[in-house]
Amino acid sequence: MNQVMDERHIKIQPQHLERAAYVYVRQSSPRQVIEHLESRRRQYDLVNWASAAGWPGDQIVVIDEDQGKSGSSAKTRPGFARLIAAVAQGEVGIVIALEVTRLSRNSPDWHNLLYLCRFTNTLIADEHTVYDPDQSSDRLVLGIRGQMAELELETSIERMVSARWNKAARGELYTIPPAGYDIDERGQWVKSSDESVVHALMTVFEKLDELGSARQVFAWWRDQGLQYPVRRLRSRSHPVVWLAPTYAMFLRTLHNPIYTGAYVFGRSKSVRCLDAEGVVRTRSQRVKRDDWRVVIYDHHDAYISYDRFVRNEERLRENVTMRSTGKHGPAREGAALLQGLALCGHCGRRMSLSYGGSTRARVYQYRCSRARAQHGGVDCQVVGGKRVDQMVVDVFLEATMPCAADAARLANEEAHRESEALRLYWAHQIERMQYEAQRAERQYMAVEPENRVVARELERRWEQALKELERVRTEAGQAIDSPELLSVDDLEKVHLLGQELQAVWHEDSTTNRDRKRLLRCLIEEVQLSTGEDHYAVRIVWKGGATTQRELVRGPAGWARRTPEDTVELVRQLATRFDDAQIARVLNKQGRRSGRDIPFTQAAITSLRGKNQIPKCATIVLTDPRQGPFNAEQAARELGVTMSTVHRWLRDGVLAGEQLTAGAPWQIVLTDEIRERLAGAEAPEGWVGVTEAARRLGVSKSLVAYWVKSGKLAAVRVTVGKRRCWKIDIESATCGQQHDIFEQ
Repeated sequence: MNQVMDERHIKIQPQHLERAAYVYVRQSSPRQVIEHLESRRRQYDLVNWASAAGWPGDQIVVIDEDQGKSGSSAKTRPGFARLIAAVAQGEVGIVIALEVTRLSRNSPDWHNLLYLCRFTNTLIADEHTVYDPDQSSDRLVLGIRGQMAELELETSIERMVSARWNKAARGELYTIPPAGYDIDERGQWVKSSDESVVHALMTVFEKLDELGSARQVFAWWRDQGLQYPVRRLRSRSHPVVWLAPTYAMFLRTLHNPIYTGAYVFGRSKSVRCLDAEGVVRTRSQRVKRDDWRVVIYDHHDAYISYDRFVRNEERLRENVTMRSTGKHGPAREGAALLQGLALCGHCGRRMSLSYGGSTRARVYQYRCSRARAQHGGVDCQVVGGKRVDQMVVDVFLEATMPCAADAARLANEEAHRESEALRLYWAHQIERMQYEAQRAERQYMAVEPENRVVARELERRWEQALKELERVRTEAGQAIDSPELLSVDDLEKVHLLGQELQAVWHEDSTTNRDRKRLLRCLIEEVQLSTGEDHYAVRIVWKGGATTQRELVRGPAGWARRTPEDTVELVRQLATRFDDAQIARVLNKQGRRSGRDIPFTQAAITSLRGKNQIPKCATIVLTDPRQGPFNAEQAARELGVTMSTVHRWLRDGVLAGEQLTAGAPWQIVLTDEIRERLAGAEAPEGWVGVTEAARRLGVSKSLVAYWVKSGKLAAVRVTVGKRRCWKIDIESATCGQQHDIFEQ
């Protein structure tokens, strides 16, 4: 031993002893740090070696910050970076490690340290030898050892990776499966024995077919208040737990081919790259489906077929909106119904949307601007959206009219299926919570009553399980009772409504997203071409059939024109009313201008000017006694409220004319009408409605009907502050009553 130390001391000079001795301690993984205790002890014993070589204790520095970190890169090892800095500043006389390969298993980092030690006259030592990098022979040996260390690391990694691929090619490289599959006693994947998990996953795939978007499936699941099964990977037993749903949970399920019964390996690969700080990072990169190296079909039980999985993948890829994929994307809530379906008839590119106008007067256009964005210049074409949309909708409704009556039946069947799925889900949840409560009860009953330390905790768990069971039962009752299914009578009514699909299409409850999804059920794409005086619209249906239509191009502002029926109504109203009155009438009817805003007096004036409608020049002469009066004036003349006048007009008690709904009434008040309605004194013996009904032996509603129709003489009188009818039945006999009934 002394002879070995003497041979080492030959290269250790006084100038080395004047500087510090750095002892570098490292193990490659946290597991090695915990389990390889002897290796760690040997590395720390190198401090004694440095002390025996002549370095005082205060000049021996131990660097052990890199414990549990790989030597393949220096960027992630702060201890190695501190060692390099100290060597570069000439503060180190010798670098000591159990093996020189502990310092680095990366050639650039190793040779960087080697040449820094050479130019700063720093020695490198391991358990057996002291090397002087300034000597060419030692430098050669150190260089070879560094390359061998790197080769050894890469060879061992390559050997393990090759073994893994070989095992995966046989379908025997099993990992922890996601929720929906378990590992049996033979170590193979089998479908979960938990019916609630299986039913939840089947519902996900069914809802994707129904709603067409993973985001919509997540929204439905969240709105129903359901939980989602997830496999816990951190726990030792890897249990399946039920958690509040997130969007990522559904994406992981829908993108995972394990549910097709196929064994797939190689869906991702590791790629090394430099980040912004120059650090080598290893990132996981998704591999395209056609490039998967291992695919074994019918490897285990499946939830869906592989063809259905491929269709789902294509649908999800088409729904991507953040990248230019050339697909139509998901149906969104915007007003443009051909969003994603419109294609340029000139260049074949998919057309984008541009919205304009205020929130109340929204307009949109289909624009082919891809060529301008890529090559400069101008847009290929710009097509107004509203009229094209209306044409396509008319063609669609015409094509679907023969099968519209079946829509109600299919909708009701879908509602039944959804209700059954919810019922089954909550039934499984109740069974699961009942098991948990019974299990907690058995644990509580099994403990000795005297052992209160344990009994109190088990009692608390039992009570918590019972509360959770009651909560699930309450939520299940609310969820199951909420769906309203169609009865047989309702179904018949909906069948009739299905034959009027156009009315359903324009209902306020039908959203733009619903309309777009209906269009996409039958229409593959809509090709738009702009001519000199028309738009050519070519509708391509699912299956390849096409429909050609042409739409005459209007002048500028065509899309903001006021509807023709509104213009005609203004033409009629202008013969009797001024512009302010016309504006009030149109707004009462809920009509809007071409800009989708309410009418004003100025707007009516402008509309008349554009359509050459003359201003009202008729001066209506009214008789101060007979009128005609409007409703407000008639109420003032009769001494009643406007609501009473409107009720009389509605019930036919008071006659009046109205040019259109919302227009002012024209009411003539003769002396006879005034006497009957204004509260004249009733002759003696005339009775009220209730007494008249009792004497005549009929209902009050029938008496009121006879009064309104003139079959019974009656006048309006004032009793206190209340107006009421007085009816003449004094001379009424059974014969007269019989005549009334005969009439």
